[in-house]
Amino acid sequence: MRTNLATRAAGAGLGVLSLLGVSACAVSTPEAVADPTTGCMISAPAGFDDHSAGAITLAEIELARAAGLFTATSSQRVSNSSATSAALQRTTGEACTLTTVVGPGGASELADFARGNPDGLFLGIASGHEDFPDNVLSLDFDLVPPAFIAGYIAATASESGEVSAFVSRGFPQAEQILTAFDAGVALYNKESGDEVEDVTSYRESRIAGRTVDDTDGGGRDFFESARRADADVVVPFGSAAAMGVLAAVTEERTAAATATPDPEGEGEEPVLPKIIWYGASGDFSDAIIATIEPNIRRGLRTMFPEWPQSKNPDEVVEPGPEDPAEINGILVTEHEYKGTIDNGGVGISAEDGFLSRVSDAGRSIADLRERIKSGDIDPTAG
Repeated sequence: MRTNLATRAAGAGLGVLSLLGVSACAVSTPEAVADPTTGCMISAPAGFDDHSAGAITLAEIELARAAGLFTATSSQRVSNSSATSAALQRTTGEACTLTTVVGPGGASELADFARGNPDGLFLGIASGHEDFPDNVLSLDFDLVPPAFIAGYIAATASESGEVSAFVSRGFPQAEQILTAFDAGVALYNKESGDEVEDVTSYRESRIAGRTVDDTDGGGRDFFESARRADADVVVPFGSAAAMGVLAAVTEERTAAATATPDPEGEGEEPVLPKIIWYGASGDFSDAIIATIEPNIRRGLRTMFPEWPQSKNPDEVVEPGPEDPAEINGILVTEHEYKGTIDNGGVGISAEDGFLSRVSDAGRSIADLRERIKSGDIDPTAG
């Protein structure tokens, strides 16, 4: 941490006066006072309880505060992109050392505010924005290969033969993600052989029909329509909309678990809905059978050499070729970071439970990753 020179000088002067006035007393030099540093965060629309990029970012900023990179943190949840500008204005009085906006909802507002505040340092996480000024850093993720793998795994796990995926409005790579998901389902059908009935991707090729408002209601509405079409695996890419799906799936599974048993014992077991989650590890819900996790910690460590390090080999970052530059009191190595499944910036893994009973999903994921890496599969081809 950098020290406040004025405070240090004042403390030294006080020590001299004390020595002159009371020569018999021991004198100790006051400890240097660290410059205040504040990590400010804005997340829309689900805030920091979304089990996704917002929650992961909050945990990372707090980790950095505990390690001394920041002396304080501040967070604001906004309901929509238009509210981001007002939230950014409120950060002006907080002397933010680093201001982070999570998600695509406020990317344009972040760019405009940063242009008007050239002395500040800003970070857009999962924003997908390509027109940021020089004082805005960007941390994004290539989700096309993971979406392809998710389509394959969703088809593997489906009991009904119908699977579904959606993107929230404004989500980066939206069309490519849905196209890759459908391609993953198609590959599963091709490799399963004629003896296995094909799995269908709900609303396949209808990009607009699988783009929803990033609200709780938007996610619930999509889930309910997909369930009416017998979809039993859903992959939501969003924030509030994804949380809406999670809530709806949890409610259905709870209702099934508490339903009165059939006295005749002849009723079939219901096909319960399942989720492949984009965000934090899915161990917070039994409905989640696999997780696509953005490695935000690895991205932050790549960009900021002073970020708290880890012994986890998936999060260790080698020093970059460029010497870091100090911007607004923080050392910055990289202005842009794009996490991929190849560089460790995005992970996809099966959760314990359902998938382990029906297939060796972990091996399938590893195999698909290698086939994509070798060029045997092109998830962008559709």
